Amino acid sequence: MKKGTVEMRQVPVVLAWLVNAFENSSEYSEYYLDLQTGKHYFYAPMDFPEHEEKVKKMDSQPENFARLPKLDKELDIKIKQDFIDTLDAPLVKEILAKALAADVDFRKALMDDDYEETRREWYNYQNDRYAVFLKEWFKAKGIELVEANHPGRNDPCGINKRI
Repeated sequence: MKKGTVEMRQVPVVLAWLVNAFENSSEYSEYYLDLQTGKHYFYAPMDFPEHEEKVKKMDSQPENFARLPKLDKELDIKIKQDFIDTLDAPLVKEILAKALAADVDFRKALMDDDYEETRREWYNYQNDRYAVFLKEWFKAKGIELVEANHPGRNDPCGINKRI
């Protein structure tokens, strides 16, 4: 290893699962990534008080678990505006610009069958941008997310013993 470089800890993940967790994050729930198995966990202490203890245990073990970031409004707006800027169709651009201004979900704005292709493009664009954000966020913490088929399928590290 070269002087001054930081060795990245590689964690096997299904990035699509993490993207979904990130997209569905809220102030009332927490998602954690098991840094040994790559599996992620969902907790909602407000709805399930028994989750509070698990969240505390995971927070006390940063070498084993990382709390996923929450999707913030600024990033969401930036990604939506960037997507609008990629479009060539003036009508679709106008529809999405109005949806963005009114804080309407792009999925709802694109529900008409005429916009199915654009809706799919939006899903792919949004997922790709969320994936890039998550990779960079974890990289800043010294963690490299490595795509894997089925992380967490086995529990070689004894997750149930650690939390």
